[in-house]
Amino acid sequence: MFGERPTQHPATRILIIANVAVFLLQYLLGPVGGSIAQIFALTGEGLGSGAIWQLVTYQFLHGNLLHLLVNMVALWFAGRELEVVVGTRRFVALYFIGGIVGGLLQTVFSPSDIPLIGASASVCAVMLALTTLFPTMPITALLFFVLPIRMRARTLGFILVGASLFFLLFRLMPGVGHLAHLGGFATGWIFGRAYRPRFGDGYGWTFRNPFTSRPPGGSPEMEIIPPARTVDEVIDKVMREGIESLTRDERRVLEESRSFRRRR
Repeated sequence: MFGERPTQHPATRILIIANVAVFLLQYLLGPVGGSIAQIFALTGEGLGSGAIWQLVTYQFLHGNLLHLLVNMVALWFAGRELEVVVGTRRFVALYFIGGIVGGLLQTVFSPSDIPLIGASASVCAVMLALTTLFPTMPITALLFFVLPIRMRARTLGFILVGASLFFLLFRLMPGVGHLAHLGGFATGWIFGRAYRPRFGDGYGWTFRNPFTSRPPGGSPEMEIIPPARTVDEVIDKVMREGIESLTRDERRVLEESRSFRRRR
């Protein structure tokens, strides 16, 4: 992506690295890795016996390379965009809460001895949060990872949720945690609906630019601030052209507005 800095989405990168590292460890340990994974996979029996950590650890386990690849590609494209907009702390909270909610939903309605693994619920939460925050944002989805299709973000959201519901209702692909996906989707949708008004509250805000220098002998109140309409213009551009269209300076405007809101 153009002109992006690693510091703009550190959590996305760290989560991907952690998932890949755990998968490699599973592979290198062979049968032993499979036995260890049983301890950290999420099951009703495990939760019943007090293994609360499984609600988090299961999110870093994957059954095969394709399972890992699908989740990490989706996390890379949706996660780095969402993290820039909402901030790292909110992004991380959404990621893990989505995984926990999805995991609980799947576990409650599944046999207690069937393990659940994968970051899918967490990634689903991230994707729905992004499509809910920017429903008209144009995005390009790869059908079967090959055919690029241009669509609005909300269209992708409808497709993802509809597909999970379809597979669940018709009992297709029973080995996939469709309820976990739906739990993640619900978490992302709630987050998006709750966070979206913050953009409206931010319209017309002014905030100090931490990247500008203070005039000699000046006070903090004399610092140059970007025009209030800048935030509006950046959000409007995201809605029209997508987050990937933002320049480095425009992304910095979003980061500055988040910092201002945290200090309020």
